[in-house]
Amino acid sequence: MKTKVEFVNGKPAVNADGKLYAPLAYTTYFDECGEWSDFIGCGYKMFFVNVSFTDLPINNITGFTPFLTGVFEGDVPDYSGFDGYVRGILSMCPDALIFPRINISMPLKWVSKNTYETVRTPNGGARESVFSDLFMRDGAYLLNELVSHIRSADYSENIAGYQVCGGTTQEWIHHDLFGSYSEMGMKKFREWVLSEYGTENIKIPEKSKLTGGILTEEIKKYYEFCSVSAAKTVEYFAKELKAIINGEQIVGAFYGYNCFVNDPLWGLHGLRSIIDSPYIDFFSSPCCYDDGRNLGLDWGDMLPVDSVKLHGKMCFIECDIRTHLTERMQASRPGVYPDDIYQQFDSRGNKTVWCGPDTCELSLSAVTKAFAHQVTKASGIWWFDMWGGWYHDEKIMACMKKMHSHYSKYLLEDTSSFPSAETVLFIDEKAYSNIPRGSELSCFVNNTRVALGNTGIPFDIYMVEDAEKIIHKYKAAIFPAPSPSESGIKALELCRKLGIACLSSAEDNASYSTQELRSFLVSSGVHCYNSQNCVVYCSNGFLAVHTVDDGEVNISLPEKYRLIPLLGTDTAECETDKISFIASKHSTAVFGFSLG
Repeated sequence: MKTKVEFVNGKPAVNADGKLYAPLAYTTYFDECGEWSDFIGCGYKMFFVNVSFTDLPINNITGFTPFLTGVFEGDVPDYSGFDGYVRGILSMCPDALIFPRINISMPLKWVSKNTYETVRTPNGGARESVFSDLFMRDGAYLLNELVSHIRSADYSENIAGYQVCGGTTQEWIHHDLFGSYSEMGMKKFREWVLSEYGTENIKIPEKSKLTGGILTEEIKKYYEFCSVSAAKTVEYFAKELKAIINGEQIVGAFYGYNCFVNDPLWGLHGLRSIIDSPYIDFFSSPCCYDDGRNLGLDWGDMLPVDSVKLHGKMCFIECDIRTHLTERMQASRPGVYPDDIYQQFDSRGNKTVWCGPDTCELSLSAVTKAFAHQVTKASGIWWFDMWGGWYHDEKIMACMKKMHSHYSKYLLEDTSSFPSAETVLFIDEKAYSNIPRGSELSCFVNNTRVALGNTGIPFDIYMVEDAEKIIHKYKAAIFPAPSPSESGIKALELCRKLGIACLSSAEDNASYSTQELRSFLVSSGVHCYNSQNCVVYCSNGFLAVHTVDDGEVNISLPEKYRLIPLLGTDTAECETDKISFIASKHSTAVFGFSLG
């Protein structure tokens, strides 16, 4: 199978041997508990299947790993688990499109042998340094072994693409959560500073001073190095994989969480250095975990999704949406995991992020809201049923079927004449290096993004480096970085030069409330769809509203359009510039603009 990402009317699709597929997929960590048949019955054909070099933990704090068998942990490779899962899916769906999601992390025997190339983890173990040359060399060798096996297997014609994963939680976070701080790491740091800045023998920052203290030049450069080095490792493995598969299938990776993660030592702020890589076709992240994924607010994007699309890449977003069926993972694999990890309730009896809504109705609202956000952003979705069974409900699966049908229909249509965002939120990735780790200022970006999500005003997200290419489309721009980079300052100056209304955290020394943002945007001529603190999405032919309270919901459109109710509402199809309907608290309604 030959595949590529193809944009149709500005929206991404997977082109597999000339046939276009909407980027909608399903996966689970616990393959034996997966609801493969449910999703196949709803029209889904894309499936991510997890496989790992090792069965060492993916989470170096809790010790959790979903992999009961690492392919290369034994004396001979063991592909049987992965092969069995793939063949099981194909027995139910012979024309399935399979995406191996490969955890490139070294087996215990490698870690034990190569201590200089490792870092200590928060739980006392040791793992490979993300930027270790030996890790990259040996990891590429094992990657070739695994992918060569896949390409020679009887299911090879069903392989549509790959996702390269690594680091903590498979998201290319440094295993020590501290930039892979080590003797070897400091050697790499000095080499990078010499290459990037021409500075020899830069002072090594003391580990104890990397958090909350005075921000020196060497600390700022170390923050930047942590991200750029991790990003280049992601690109390295993507390049190696592209060579193995002769460029015949698409390749993607988790990376670039600069809209959500504010810790510079995790290594996730180097997207600008690989966003144009010819070896990466899609970037992935989960949707945000703001406020423990409570309903009533926008679960935004960790990635600057509009910049990713601008650079010709697809966003394939992980929607690991909990439901009323979500149980503790220990119930899915009894006796495998300790009882003290991933609790659903804290010591006070409050729900944690590992607990879903109480009812099926609220669960439907949750998955519908996640769908609405992604389709209005023209992003792909893979439903991540972590422990299995989260979506095994007739009503939820009926909703999944409708969502698949609606996205597939609108994918091929020209929806450019329908409303879209008039506001842009600019992400200044390099600015995270200008703020001491753990500082109150580091929360400004995320706080502003969350508040903006409840203004009732849709917005796009770009990186500051893209300002010149896109700013002409917007009436207002928001710059949430409290200590901008040179690129951030230039982008702000450009907007002001062009007469674009701007709000800058650096100038006001503040992150903004929902009311402050709404007032600024309305005064700048931006259309407000709803002033009741509801979440509103509108673009790519879809309009959606997620409510905060019970009662009447009022939506104002920029002009008259014919709207078709699609999900979560029984309002009548009509041509209007105003919609009013009664809705319950935390419900979600999705409309489509008429294509006829």
